Amino acid sequence: METKQGGVSEKANARLGERYAGTKKRIGIIALLLMGAASLPSAAQPMAGMEAQKKTEQASHQGTGKVVSVDRAKLRIKLAHEPIKSLGWSAMSMDFIVVKASLLDGIKAGDEVRFELKQLKPDDLVLVIVKIERR
Repeated sequence: METKQGGVSEKANARLGERYAGTKKRIGIIALLLMGAASLPSAAQPMAGMEAQKKTEQASHQGTGKVVSVDRAKLRIKLAHEPIKSLGWSAMSMDFIVVKASLLDGIKAGDEVRFELKQLKPDDLVLVIVKIERR
């Protein structure tokens, strides 16, 4: 004997319950899959970052600019340089370390120069000038 509850038979109510349970299970599975997929890019990012860092470490970067000041004793030169695309740097003025004093021979404030930057050690974040010449 089939009874009605609120205008819906028990059989119909049971079928709706089964459908709801199946839908609920599918939603749970989809949510788990999405959570797993969402974590993939963040897990992969450190590797991508490491690859980019290795390329930066191994690469040399070319720049051009104007000499603002030279401090031979401290192996420093201040340059107003143009953008350096390989590093994603915009034009700016900044101090650089040179690897040896002889690189500064004949270079003075006001000179237009071409220079090459490089990391000396893989763990070092500082880029130093390894080559510089007047333009």
